[in-house]
Amino acid sequence: MEKQGWVSIWLGNIKEEDSIEKYVDLTYDEDGESVPSKFFIDFNIDMDETDEDTIEKVVYKNSSSDISTLLDGCSYEEIIIPKIKKSIDLKNSYNAVILIYNFEYNNEITSTDAFDFIAATNYE
Repeated sequence: MEKQGWVSIWLGNIKEEDSIEKYVDLTYDEDGESVPSKFFIDFNIDMDETDEDTIEKVVYKNSSSDISTLLDGCSYEEIIIPKIKKSIDLKNSYNAVILIYNFEYNNEITSTDAFDFIAATNYE
C-alpha cells in the first residue's frame, strides 16, 4: 500500500538487462489507459497505489548474495543498506533489484519464478 517514507525491495534473476523493463514498466492500451505489467500482476500490486516515478530497477552483470552490493547506488542507500543488513541474510544469489519507494508491500506473495520479495523498510 502507498506509504510515505517506505521502500519495498524485490531481488531476482534476469537474463537480459532490457527484459526488466518489460517485466516492470507499465504499458498503455490504444485508449491511453495504463495496463499493469507482469511484475504488478505476479505480486498482486494495485498500480494505482504506486507512482511510476518512484520505481528503481537495475540488472547487474554478476550475481551476488551480498545485500550491500545489490543495493549499492540506490536512492537513500546510506539509510536502507544498514537497516536491511541487520534483518536480511540472503540464501540465494541475485542479479536484479526492484525498489518501489513510498510503498509498503503487504507480503501477500513472497516469490515468483524470477523474483523474491525481500523486505519493506522505512528510509526516512
